Amino acid sequence: MSQNTEWKLRTPPQTEVWVDEDVLAMRAPLVRVHRDDEGTWLFDGPGQPPRPASATHLSAVVGAWPHVGALTELDSGDSVVWSWERHGWTGEFECRCGSCVQPVAADLDRSTWPSELHPERLASVENTALAGQVTLTDIVATPGGLALLGPGSQRRTSEEMAPVALANVIRRWPHTMQALRAVRDGYGMRWNPDALNWNEYMTA
Repeated sequence: MSQNTEWKLRTPPQTEVWVDEDVLAMRAPLVRVHRDDEGTWLFDGPGQPPRPASATHLSAVVGAWPHVGALTELDSGDSVVWSWERHGWTGEFECRCGSCVQPVAADLDRSTWPSELHPERLASVENTALAGQVTLTDIVATPGGLALLGPGSQRRTSEEMAPVALANVIRRWPHTMQALRAVRDGYGMRWNPDALNWNEYMTA
């Protein structure tokens, strides 16, 4: 897994963190982040923690899952979950009135799936980005379909790419949903690690 070039979090990049083994194996989306009272970071998939986890570095997590880079204000003792409806992180909290709707760390919610995206449509994804070895940086609409790429030239061989259904692309990278909705033929969307958003550019 690669390290982001721009570091936003207050915790040093080489800090040891714990990641749900299903998330590390790409079997589940990263949808919950918790920091215990000592400040240790824990990254989970759907379901109730604790879950089997393995240690890695915080820089590796941010490189593989760039949406984690937005958690600049997450303090010790705090937790957030990914909201598929809001397309962003939302804080977990203790309900004192008994009528609050608690955020839940859940898998992709098809009820909030945008109508203009077909979940079974295949996109071509660079293998090294899919595996977390490099950061996903570009989403490109080509004549042959959508391509999701890491840094560098946009020329790839077929051996370097893998077909992945859009539903699984978004499970792998929750922050891509809005960019996939917005990308147009002849254009690309590039991840901006400074602003933590996608910027459109012309490819032709």
